[in-house]
Amino acid sequence: MESIINVGQIAGALIAVLTLLGMIVRYAIVMPLKAYIEKMTYAIQPYANGGKSLPDLINKIDTLHLVIKEHLATSHDTPNFSKCLCESCVTC
Repeated sequence: MESIINVGQIAGALIAVLTLLGMIVRYAIVMPLKAYIEKMTYAIQPYANGGKSLPDLINKIDTLHLVIKEHLATSHDTPNFSKCLCESCVTC
């Protein structure tokens, strides 16, 4: 019976030590690292472009590219290039 109590005490002490180490790692490493990442990746102009990010702008430009390409193909007499100049268009 006494050995079970000793095992329980050792397990409890081990859990307490691991919890303490976890808290130290969280507050000494993880939180400062998250704060540093947040500081380095802040929005330069958070209210420009409706608060949207650069990938949103890239998607809009790709959409505009497809609209212009469709317009040139159907209702305009401008000759088309044999090779598309963009790299992101999958239909070219």
